[in-house]
Amino acid sequence: MHPFDCTVFMHLPTSLNRSLITLTISVLAVGLLAACGSGNGSEAEDDVAYQVGTPLSDSTVALVVSSEHGTDTLSARDYRRQMKMATQRRPSSQRTDDQMQETQRKLIRGFARQHALRGEAKAQNIEADTAQVSARLNKLRQRYKSEKQFRAQLARNNLTVDSVRSMLADRLRQQTLQQQMAENYDEPSTGEVESYSEENRRIRAQHILLKVGENAPQTEVDSAREAAEALVDSAQMENVEFAELARRHSQGPSAQKGGDLGFFTRDKMVDEFAEAAYALSDSGDVASEPVRTRFGFHVIRLTNAGEPMDTTKARKQMTTERRKQAVEDQVDELLGEVTVRANPDLVSAGLYEE
Repeated sequence: MHPFDCTVFMHLPTSLNRSLITLTISVLAVGLLAACGSGNGSEAEDDVAYQVGTPLSDSTVALVVSSEHGTDTLSARDYRRQMKMATQRRPSSQRTDDQMQETQRKLIRGFARQHALRGEAKAQNIEADTAQVSARLNKLRQRYKSEKQFRAQLARNNLTVDSVRSMLADRLRQQTLQQQMAENYDEPSTGEVESYSEENRRIRAQHILLKVGENAPQTEVDSAREAAEALVDSAQMENVEFAELARRHSQGPSAQKGGDLGFFTRDKMVDEFAEAAYALSDSGDVASEPVRTRFGFHVIRLTNAGEPMDTTKARKQMTTERRKQAVEDQVDELLGEVTVRANPDLVSAGLYEE
């Protein structure tokens, strides 16, 4: 997340051609990279739930996942296509080595996840609703001018109507399984709802940003910190307008608005910023120390302490989060029985680093 109202929207492909290509390049990995990470702004998985097997040496293969349900293979060609599609969605400034490795880790986890869900759905004898499969297939058809054109596109991607129908049915079975998993959650208590509503209140703040990169030289970091500390001292003085300080010194996009960030919730900010802002209790309070994030040093002033979230909304949001977590917990259990083998010449996700 970005401390300046940054929201990432994930959506399905909007054209049949893109949908078919997605299906073609990885039959097993519909939506591999759909997971954005949690609300705390972190895209990385804290732990690898699957087991890591011996590395692969076959140059035509990128990944092999196996379990009691069998084995699935992702070719080097399809892996490269998946990575290309994923990186094209990122601006060039976000294509660092660390971020590329994180994208690879997501792809690996997504591939293993699909394998585990498919196997478990089959083990539980979950069937796809044929009417829903037909409806989804017809929706794809409708994006083409004619049946002939539709089938021609399939043929160009080495697909048939039956193979696409099979893929859609497989996806529906996995969705049904996840819906069942989502029912295994703990209903939040009244006390938990009240605490949640307080923790997730909307507040308003101003800030002054002094930019400094995460890997900046220490001299540059020290200089920015000293300047930020001086601004904290100034902001805490009487008769000093914080907005004017922000307009004069802030290097962030909110500078012209006097550093005003508007109302926001905790999940819209990077962790360090959110922790400092929510620690302030009264309107007008200024954080006693500059806060460093990956964007630089922030001088933070609370302008509205906000009010607790409506408890009805809080309960609904908690339920949604717990249902999602219930699914992830059960998927992690399934992934614990999955072994992933990767080709280190293709997949540099740190699986085989000592």
